[in-house]
Amino acid sequence: MKQLTAAGILMALAPAVWACDGLYVENAWVREAPPVARTLVAYMDLSNRGDAPVIVTGIRAASIFSGSMLHGTEVVDGVSRMRHVDELPLQPGDQARLKPGGLHLMLFKPSQPLRAGDQVELLIDCMDQDALRISVPVRRAAAPNAG
Repeated sequence: MKQLTAAGILMALAPAVWACDGLYVENAWVREAPPVARTLVAYMDLSNRGDAPVIVTGIRAASIFSGSMLHGTEVVDGVSRMRHVDELPLQPGDQARLKPGGLHLMLFKPSQPLRAGDQVELLIDCMDQDALRISVPVRRAAAPNAG
């Protein structure tokens, strides 16, 4: 597993990191929720800037959450519904934006309340490649450049 250290980059301080042989991650953040919330949501921009396809097979919390699941939001008969996303394939040049109202990461049952300014460790799993560990800031709302 690849590990980013404080010297190697905290997402709160640096604009982006490389991972999974060409996967570029930026604008990652977790939305702050009330202390009693059983689910939090994470967002980020992913792009494949490599020469080969990258398949994201999951994004998971390294600690404090009991589980996570990548979801997409779709409107069916005028009703917004979430659907589980098993894999996120990215061909060279492809981009995926995890954002409010669209594709997003659900983080279940935090073991402690999280406030703006805290950090959450996430692992991005890619098919046939090492996971990337990133540190993601908790925010009340999206950063100005996060869309």
